[in-house]
Amino acid sequence: IWGNKHQDVTEMRATFMTLAIGVLGALLARAVHLPLPDLTVPALAVSAAGLAGLQLGFDDRVRNIAFLVLGMTVGAGMTAEAAQLLVQLPLAFVAMAVSTIIGLGLCWWTLMRLFGFDLQSGLLAASPGHLSFVLSIGAQYDLDLPRITIVQSIRLLALTLITPLVALGLGITPPTTLVGTGVVMSIWTVLSLAALGYGASLILHRIKTPAPLLIGAMLVSMLGHGSGLTPGQMPLWLAIPAFVILGTLIGTRFGGVSLSALKAAAMAGMVSTLIATATACIIAALTAAMIDLPLEALLIAFAPGGLETMVAMSIALGLAPGFVAACHLARLLVLSVLVPVLFARTRRGSR
Repeated sequence: IWGNKHQDVTEMRATFMTLAIGVLGALLARAVHLPLPDLTVPALAVSAAGLAGLQLGFDDRVRNIAFLVLGMTVGAGMTAEAAQLLVQLPLAFVAMAVSTIIGLGLCWWTLMRLFGFDLQSGLLAASPGHLSFVLSIGAQYDLDLPRITIVQSIRLLALTLITPLVALGLGITPPTTLVGTGVVMSIWTVLSLAALGYGASLILHRIKTPAPLLIGAMLVSMLGHGSGLTPGQMPLWLAIPAFVILGTLIGTRFGGVSLSALKAAAMAGMVSTLIATATACIIAALTAAMIDLPLEALLIAFAPGGLETMVAMSIALGLAPGFVAACHLARLLVLSVLVPVLFARTRRGSR
């Protein structure tokens, strides 16, 4: 009993310290008017703290509450325009799947040929997303999990930091808040959506859906806002802390990683990120030329970043979060089928 209490206290202390670093980063970013201060700078600040050797950690309960709030925030962006874009998804889904497959193949080949990854580790490191799913596969076998994790974490952090800069290059000025303006939902509406979203997440968890809390809350909120039953935006006092927590979580990927291990895998991570991102950008541009969808929305929708992070970016940049979320969910479904099939084939081929 005492051991469990001690472990819980230690975890909460680590969570408090990690959050404090993230909050400080967000406050400093706001003071100097950096883009997306509540997401990108906490990720960068916590990453630096982890690499400096601080013992970082995060309580799952805090993370889960943030994901529930983020899901409801995403759902609140379901507008008539976003619904109209969803009608045009079939071709976008195909293009997204093609982008995912080509990007994975190119990164896989590069990691093996240029950086000495073995067949299985290269496949898992090259997978553009679905990190928990990829690591759960790798944990069952004798693979280089630290190296895989570093490559994947660099991809996630890089896209979190680069996306606002790309947006600025496209002439989009990121707002100082990640939440839309307008009427704010009442606390009773928020609590009702949270309860229903949590119930939906339990069902999604049983059928092994990735990010069930985020997706469950998002689907419930989308239905509520799309039907007009729950109009309004998420209150800032809930939404802003949730985005700071998300940025902080991204930064904790580098906690406990030694500088020597980071240096050994950093170049592989950066090169594979550039390849996957360039592939997504090219196919997004081709898709935008064929169908009536904004290039900016397609770039975010096809980007090989984390589901939560890219949807958060779409909210911040005002780029159809419902459409972006649908594309990233489809990408995770493609990876859920493709990665295990390829991994099984490589296992048989290596025997």
